[in-house]
Amino acid sequence: MQPADRADLVPYIERVQIGEATLYLGDCLEILPTLSKVDAVVTDPPYGINTRSDGSGKLNPWADLTNAAFFYADWISKCKRLLCRKKPEGHGSLWTFLNWRSMVTFQKASCDMGWPIESLLVWDKQWIGPGGPRGLRPSYEMVALFCHGDWTVKNRGLPDVQRWKWASAKPTGHPAEKPIEGLEWLVNNGSEHGDVVLDPFMGSGTTGVASIGLGRKFIGIEIDRRWFDASCERISAAYSQGRLFE
Repeated sequence: MQPADRADLVPYIERVQIGEATLYLGDCLEILPTLSKVDAVVTDPPYGINTRSDGSGKLNPWADLTNAAFFYADWISKCKRLLCRKKPEGHGSLWTFLNWRSMVTFQKASCDMGWPIESLLVWDKQWIGPGGPRGLRPSYEMVALFCHGDWTVKNRGLPDVQRWKWASAKPTGHPAEKPIEGLEWLVNNGSEHGDVVLDPFMGSGTTGVASIGLGRKFIGIEIDRRWFDASCERISAAYSQGRLFE
């Protein structure tokens, strides 16, 4: 066997090229250090380790939340090092979804990295989700913005509350799927036409579909085979639709 045939020489399980979209099946922590430079990161990572509190003091989630911050800081730092395609000293944006439960973890990761969260966008879903028997029913999530180098939001009139209508029925069936309207907004305000957009937690490929529709190049990473295959199908369809338009 020649060394080039050894699977352990590459950090991914599979790599698929679809137009100007490069998709990887594998662990983003292993793949990110091998990638070329990008202009923006738009992603929806896992919100944290499953924890609960029974109210009796027997189970405290703080340790898990703190440990999760090391994971967040790791992938965010690896993404930050890639945000230098236009300027070697660093230039670009990173947008990441989160919710109120994971906010403290993101804050700790931000402090550990020394890279502050520049803005916190509130996504008004215009829909009330299911809640527990005691608290309020949730109708929002959030998106944190990190700015690298001298990158700035071009439109200085943008507010930090955006309304992208959503509901319990997800088009692809992915449990954490986000609306294409929201991803288009983030891609459009985080990058320019022709830029390279990265999503290290690709899921069902919504960031990729939004990027292609807006004329961006795309790099996506997904660790779950089911959703990687779904992303390949959606992104192929997005390119086919683009050619139909043309």
